Amino acid sequence: MINALTVDLEDWYHICGLPAYSDPTGWDSFESRIIRNTERLLRTFSAFDVKATFFVLGYIAHKEPGLIRMIRDKGHEIATHGFFHRRLFELSEDEFEDDVARSLDAIGAVTNETVLGFRAPEWSIREDTLWALRILRKHGILYDSSMVPLTRMGSRRFPLYPCRFDTEFGKICEFPLSTSRLFWENIPFSGGLPLRITPYFYIISKFKRINKTGYPAMLYVHPWEFDKDNPRIDLPLGRRFMHYFNLKVTPKKVEGILRHFRFAPVKEVLGITE
Repeated sequence: MINALTVDLEDWYHICGLPAYSDPTGWDSFESRIIRNTERLLRTFSAFDVKATFFVLGYIAHKEPGLIRMIRDKGHEIATHGFFHRRLFELSEDEFEDDVARSLDAIGAVTNETVLGFRAPEWSIREDTLWALRILRKHGILYDSSMVPLTRMGSRRFPLYPCRFDTEFGKICEFPLSTSRLFWENIPFSGGLPLRITPYFYIISKFKRINKTGYPAMLYVHPWEFDKDNPRIDLPLGRRFMHYFNLKVTPKKVEGILRHFRFAPVKEVLGITE
């Protein structure tokens, strides 16, 4: 079984929902660490001879085109993470469409290639934002990876495994966040804070279990999670825990997972071609 390896290409200060950090007009005042952290991530992937899907912020494609070309030239897939890292439920349909179109223009100007995939910031497709699938398909996106089958983030009615949705512009594939069942709830384990706090043996066992059911799992990381020296900023307690806790374990856990399983970009796992 080949699993999906994904990266949310955003910098350490791209934090949703907090005006001091989510307002793009202030981003130039922060130290950019995206190049050094992404280069470390790329070295890790090269060491294991594995390719990934990079969900790229249009803002970063516009600001650091050389970095995006480097990622592409190493054989990784370039997908979009939107332009300004804004959660869908904070946007109108028109605002979302503008953001997606702007990100596609910025990425296309760098790569001269068609973008096939999208991931919403903070997995923010919910039942009341499913209109996003129609807009994505309208703009040529063939797969989404934004759904979480959780009670408080996405919806428990969302799919557990890759599937397809119909829209007026055609079918779009969905690759949801990989989760495991614990009592009455689905629990994330395959990226971000859940990866950092979940015991390694449990992560490995859950990847194996999903593969035994006949489905691929998905691993996701952020470049800033490979940087234990991220600048410390004033965040609410919950956000601070999510952003900084146990960053030192990320590289070793990711390396272990890459050693145990086979991975490829999302478009290859789903069998999607232009």
